[in-house]
Amino acid sequence: MKDLLITLLNTAFWFGLHFGTAGAVCALPQDVQTRWFDPNRRFFTVSDWEMRVFRKIGLPKWKDRLPQFNPEFDKRHLKSGRDTAYLDRFLFITCRAEVIHYVIGVLGWVSLGFCLLSANRTAWLIRYAVIALVIQLANLPFAWIQRYNRKRLLSVRKRLSLRIEV
Repeated sequence: MKDLLITLLNTAFWFGLHFGTAGAVCALPQDVQTRWFDPNRRFFTVSDWEMRVFRKIGLPKWKDRLPQFNPEFDKRHLKSGRDTAYLDRFLFITCRAEVIHYVIGVLGWVSLGFCLLSANRTAWLIRYAVIALVIQLANLPFAWIQRYNRKRLLSVRKRLSLRIEV
């Protein structure tokens, strides 16, 4: 019975971590978000080397098969046209989403604390370490998709800016 309770607590932890992290980051003051998630910051710069790796692992082929949770930018109904404000917002969202996925992966290791509730701590430590590692690795493709899309969106944004100037 105690093992079931620990498992339910851990499941609730992961559910809360995923949605809580996204909620907490999105609830930050707008000026903080604007500073932190600026696509021009070095951390968010995507190199040509990264793009080659993304293509090598087939990211463009499978990226649209992964689920998304962003009501503002539904990948099935992206706005077309020549709106730089829309692209700027989309670029900001990709930066924020990338960070959210990294934070979830790192904070997930806190789940190792649940092994302290068990009599057989070593067995539970191994289980929760495996779970934390799998969830951290599972969040990486979502972060990579943000980086891949951002590089492409920056190219579109640059071409659009050049057309507007002419």
